[in-house]
Amino acid sequence: MKKRAISILLTAAAIISLSGCTALFKKEYLSVSQYTEGEYDSYDGYMCEVSNYAELKAAIFQMVEKHSAEERIRFTDYDGNMQSDPAQAGWEVKAETALASYCVEYMSYDLNRIVTYYEAVIHISYKRNEREIENIISVEDREELEEGIGLVLAELSDYAAFHIPNAVMTEEDVAQTVYNAYAADPVSCAVLPTVQIQLHPKSGVFRIVELELDYGRSVEELDRLKLELSQRMAELTDALQKTNKEMFALDAYNLLASNCSYDPDGSLRRERLLDETLSSTAYAALVDGCADSQGIALAYSALCRVAGIECLVVRGSVDKQEHFWNIININGSYYHVDVSADSTWGVGNSFLMSDEQMQARCWWNIEDYPECGKTSGKQQTNQPQQ
Repeated sequence: MKKRAISILLTAAAIISLSGCTALFKKEYLSVSQYTEGEYDSYDGYMCEVSNYAELKAAIFQMVEKHSAEERIRFTDYDGNMQSDPAQAGWEVKAETALASYCVEYMSYDLNRIVTYYEAVIHISYKRNEREIENIISVEDREELEEGIGLVLAELSDYAAFHIPNAVMTEEDVAQTVYNAYAADPVSCAVLPTVQIQLHPKSGVFRIVELELDYGRSVEELDRLKLELSQRMAELTDALQKTNKEMFALDAYNLLASNCSYDPDGSLRRERLLDETLSSTAYAALVDGCADSQGIALAYSALCRVAGIECLVVRGSVDKQEHFWNIININGSYYHVDVSADSTWGVGNSFLMSDEQMQARCWWNIEDYPECGKTSGKQQTNQPQQ
């Protein structure tokens, strides 16, 4: 993932015909005046000539690209409505292009008739400065977006903006991507922040994803949690053999099951006077020794990461109650692993399970996760009745 120039793509988006919108800018105004000789003699703003609506939109968007606050546009043999088109073009550029939607507060213009032609002075007010625009990170797809968000979480940043070519992404999709990035490396950021998400624009081929993150703790506290969790991870995994991934996955399962008590309602944490807000974290499972199913699933994800095992955190339910577990990739095949179910079902019914086996007691949206096949040479043992 890298920062790329986005001007070519965005300029193209401004030039092509966008879906019409007849409303004017809410804060836009129009002023028409006759030319007074010498009025523009000292005006040093950039001036370009446009002859059609597409060129007018492109000229306005180029102003946004340059973060220009005021420029002059001359209409030459213009085939549209010079009095209303600047407002319409400004609206479409702001409402339907990613960069302008993200950084423009409002636009206005003055239209001046100069003997035989018209000129418009376009005014743009910005809500983002040039440094903020330069810091937009360009990604190609959701996979790169997840990687970028992972870096943001590792740095404990409270703000980030990403440019992505994705017309169908929703705020819910972004929230899930944030969670996936967190679950992929639960040690780099000890707690999952709350995230405010904005998409600029709401629809369109190109979007800017704006994130405001709140970790609910000081940086010093977050660093302390991260350090303690990292040290505990190293202590627990130091003796584990990491070259055989299937064996490591089983050893990590047994290690976590023996060192962490499943605490679905938080009663153990209250009894031990532990911070209840950490119950759903890998820290709770590995350092405190008791966690809910989400905390245990995140801890298992962190352990698998040590051996380079692909490990997903699954959000589903058991008996209509929210429940979390993992899906891991071993030698190209995916399997379910539910460490929190060890005390109830045992390793024989909780480790390397197929979709068919898990569906006997769990529900999850199968479209959101890889298909998990039956394990070779492994028979499902008798399960206790629910």
